[in-house]
Order: sequence, then structure tokens, then C-alpha cells
Amino acid sequence: MHVEYPKPRWSDKFLLLDMLEGLKTTFRELFKPKVTIRYPEERLEPANRFRGMFKFSFDRCIACKLCALACPIDIIYIDVHDEQREVDGKMKKLKVLDRYDIDVKRCMFCALCEEACPTKPKSIWLTTKTYELATYDRNDLYFNMQQLEYWEGRPEYAGLPAEEPKPVIAHDAKTIGGAS
Repeated sequence: MHVEYPKPRWSDKFLLLDMLEGLKTTFRELFKPKVTIRYPEERLEPANRFRGMFKFSFDRCIACKLCALACPIDIIYIDVHDEQREVDGKMKKLKVLDRYDIDVKRCMFCALCEEACPTKPKSIWLTTKTYELATYDRNDLYFNMQQLEYWEGRPEYAGLPAEEPKPVIAHDAKTIGGAS
């Protein structure tokens, strides 16, 4: 099988129009003012439709398990038991939520669990504007019902550690890391 490639045009060889087309964006952005954020001290506020960390309301949840069924990767774990309670003089069978856990390390923040929730207002939602979930331990990304309900928002920045003074040698009065 013989493949024929198109012959290059003379304008491609001599005028370098492709390179100038690519540099057009570079030159356009070169003279615009730059925006710099000092990240740990200053933080950008995410957009209104941003899907951040989960928030859960135990009072609104009716233990229907629809959010766990809607999750495509099965990271929501729900345990429910039935109780008989007296409501207005009649015995009613009610579902009681025992466990509601989310494994956030595998979550893709698709918000299908939020859409499946039948309560108004929702018992689970992803619009908490929290995007700082980095941790050194994977087990810290497994949240139970209490942690999801009392989510404190983004972690506070404690600041940089204070710089330690350089040690001084007593007999020469020279510092170890610098000049005398």
C-alpha cells in the first residue's frame, strides 16, 4: 500500500505563518497585567457552581439510600434499621439512619448523589466551596456522618514556621551557615 502525502505549499515553507499564528496569543498576553495570589494567606473564592466538599444534614435525611444507588463508583455506605414509634397515637414504622459514610479519596465529585436526593432542601450537597482536601494519610479522606454534618469549611492557614536562628560557635563567634 502506497500512501501519498500532500505536497507542502510554498507559503508554509517561506512565510512561517503557522509560527506567527501561534505567537499571536503570546504577544497578546505579554502586555496584559498579571494577577498573582499569595495562596496560603489569600484564597480565591470559587464560582457559584463549584462542586466542593460534601455537606450532610442528618435531620433532612429520610434514609432512602437513593444517593448510594446513584453513585457510579459505590463510595457511599449507608446502614439503616427500622423502628416502631408512636406518632399521633398510632404506631408507625420509621427508618433510622445508623451509618452514612463517604470515601472521598475515590470520589469524582459528579454530584449524582445530590441530584438523586428527594428531600427539599437536599440532605446532601456538594457546594461547600472547599477545595483544600490534601492530606498525608489516605484514611483522613474517609468521612462519617458526624464529620460530614459538622464540616468546618476550609482549614485555616497557620502561617510559615518561624525561622530558627543559626547556631553560633562560642570560641570563634562565627555562625555555621553564614559569614562572621
